[in-house]
Amino acid sequence: MAPPLLTPDQIAATRAVIDPVFLDSPLTRHPALDEALGCAVTLKVETLNPIRSFKGRGTEAALAGLTPRPPAVVTASTGNFGQGIAWAARRRGILAIIHAPAGANPLKVDAMRRLGAQVHLVEPGRDEADAAREAALETGAPFIEDGAQREIAAGAGTIAQEMTDAGIRPDVALVQIGDGALVAGIGSWLKAGSPRTRVVGVTSRGAPAMADSVAAGVAVERPAVTIADGLSITRPVAGALEQVAAAVDEIVAVADETLLAAMRLLLETAGVLAEPSGAAGIAALMQHRARFQGAAVACVITGSNADPRLLARLAG
Repeated sequence: MAPPLLTPDQIAATRAVIDPVFLDSPLTRHPALDEALGCAVTLKVETLNPIRSFKGRGTEAALAGLTPRPPAVVTASTGNFGQGIAWAARRRGILAIIHAPAGANPLKVDAMRRLGAQVHLVEPGRDEADAAREAALETGAPFIEDGAQREIAAGAGTIAQEMTDAGIRPDVALVQIGDGALVAGIGSWLKAGSPRTRVVGVTSRGAPAMADSVAAGVAVERPAVTIADGLSITRPVAGALEQVAAAVDEIVAVADETLLAAMRLLLETAGVLAEPSGAAGIAALMQHRARFQGAAVACVITGSNADPRLLARLAG
């Protein structure tokens, strides 16, 4: 079995196969944001690329590793990972077949289809990952599962590589935890390249499966009810639990109302649009303010594909 943490060499090597449009995203500071939160916040903004999220890094790495190149791949996604798969597949002449929940953000569903993917909406009550696995078995196409393949985490790790290359070695890195690939990649790089940095995972209070699994030491299933579709998992995928447990120093949870407040704060102070999961690091600074006072903190703004219905609430 492979060790849970990736090596710096594994992460650095991944850069060569990632479309440059996803690399070297901005690092920025905003005095008004620092003042509002009581700490020094560096934002790593992963939204200024063609799919408006960080997912293109990992999906590029995952599809580059497929040999021989298949005619099609199958995955399940609420939207951002699916866009990344669609982008990487189109670049390589591969058909992307994506299974998404029926209630998925329509902005993300439309984006996946614009990128050439076949999108199948899965009826309520059926897990989209189960539907995707069945389709993969029927078609013989590889099933690409977010969080299960180490190449995906290695692609995400290039975010932290860019931070340390720029001289950013914060006291704390706040990293969203959904499927676990992002925190596994970032945590792997920082454990080696900035060992003084405390890696704090952020989950939604309404989706406690990963936090409860890390605490228990075994994968457990929990309901997920949250506005943050990027954090909405019901059970860790195979292998993800061990990677997350090795990568984080602690995990904190945030409420949906705090995610909305964090989205608003980012827009007002930094001019940055984030979807709920994209604002999770800022939400953690708001909800757990005392523990981060005066610290140098890094937050990844992971995506800006906010559901139009949420944007209407944000404006209100």
